[in-house]
Amino acid sequence: MKFNRVFYDSRFNIKSVSKKRIILSISIGLASAIFIYSFFTLFREYFRMMNLDFENRPIVISDVNRNFHNLFFAAISLIFGNSIAIGLLISSPQSALSKRNIKRGRIINDQVFLAFNFIYWFGKIWVFLGVFSFLTIGFDYIENLMIPAILLVVVLYLESWKTLIQVLKRNRWKIQMMHFGTLTILTFGLSQLNVFDYKSFDENMLVKKPTINVPKSVFHDELYKKRYYDKPVFKIDFNHKGQVGLFNEQYDRIELHDVYYYIQDWHDEIPREYEYKSVPRLRANKSIPIKYVKEFEFSLYNSGKFQIIYEVANNEELTNQFYNNQIKYSISPSLHEAFPREPHEPPRPPYFDYINELNSSDTIFVNVGETVVFDNRIVKPNDLVTEFQRHIDSLTVFEYVYKDDTTYQDYINVLSAHSESVLKLKKRNSKIDYDQMINEIYNNQFSSNEKHRAELRRLDEKFQIIITERFE
Repeated sequence: MKFNRVFYDSRFNIKSVSKKRIILSISIGLASAIFIYSFFTLFREYFRMMNLDFENRPIVISDVNRNFHNLFFAAISLIFGNSIAIGLLISSPQSALSKRNIKRGRIINDQVFLAFNFIYWFGKIWVFLGVFSFLTIGFDYIENLMIPAILLVVVLYLESWKTLIQVLKRNRWKIQMMHFGTLTILTFGLSQLNVFDYKSFDENMLVKKPTINVPKSVFHDELYKKRYYDKPVFKIDFNHKGQVGLFNEQYDRIELHDVYYYIQDWHDEIPREYEYKSVPRLRANKSIPIKYVKEFEFSLYNSGKFQIIYEVANNEELTNQFYNNQIKYSISPSLHEAFPREPHEPPRPPYFDYINELNSSDTIFVNVGETVVFDNRIVKPNDLVTEFQRHIDSLTVFEYVYKDDTTYQDYINVLSAHSESVLKLKKRNSKIDYDQMINEIYNNQFSSNEKHRAELRRLDEKFQIIITERFE
């Protein structure tokens, strides 16, 4: 029996397709690509809104990462749109690709199931991997997935051509290169489409809760000291006019005399047994003059709070969106002399100047500024820790001297070096493994190992941070 040629012919005759159908297929394919691209961007914005930082703000994606996201979304969307267009183009019977042609069915099946197969595996692997990575290290993880993402796009594109190359025998490479060039141009064009006005949203969000550039530090407290009530948080930053202002956690402007009332309201909210953990936190711009920080500390001292937590930069990629690092500091009673009582000021509460009660053996003067002068000797920043180690004991007092141009960052540079030197001395002179003791307390804050606790008390008494402060 002689078979009809149409039964086994695999050639594709574009001339047999009407122009109307070609235009319709391309239009539907492009519209589908835009719709899928919009869905991907919505998916990204959804997770961005769900994952808030410690300021209760959505994560701001850098332009570099956002552009890479858009390119990836656009490439995937256009490949899917291309499959839809091809499926529509050849879905009707033709002389060369009739319903009796097996390859026609294979082409349509491959184009249709390309998207479904991707969604299936994307849902099982990529979403899980992406969401897990995003929730742990944020959007910066995309740099680690750049090569797999590129390979995924290449595989999907080649998959869309797997059966087409069996049909397009003539001018196959020319057609494929033209198709690849067109798809590449459309990818870059579609990636420039911002479906959501994220810039206006981010700007409005940062106006209400701007990012405070906290100082960098070579030291931060051990993990076990981070068990505290993290309110109230006070902020000192520049306003839109460049003036230094004091703000509450919601970034509402307050005055120094309001600090007392915030502290009292805070005490009314927390249980009495947790008051020992209730230390106010300061999130301040590193460039502000140190005078504003010390005025705020003095307000805390007069409100009955004798400790403060300085927030410093957290450089850990895994955790920096959740919290800043901290340095816990005992406010010096010498601020009463640094800020003498004004004639119109009401009487201040009595205080105990424990530093004057010490039989100090020595006083070291440290001029704090961009250049640190240690007992009339200029000390390089890298040598500060070593210099402090030479003098620290239970009776030596360090007097920090500030100038008008001393910044908060200058102060943290010296204080963090001071604290780091104390930590190194404790580790060096500990009779028990210091890190082991700290880990035990961190894992069990109610640990009853009296030997370890006694050793920590001994080290705290031997290597103290005793500071007085004054302004020139």
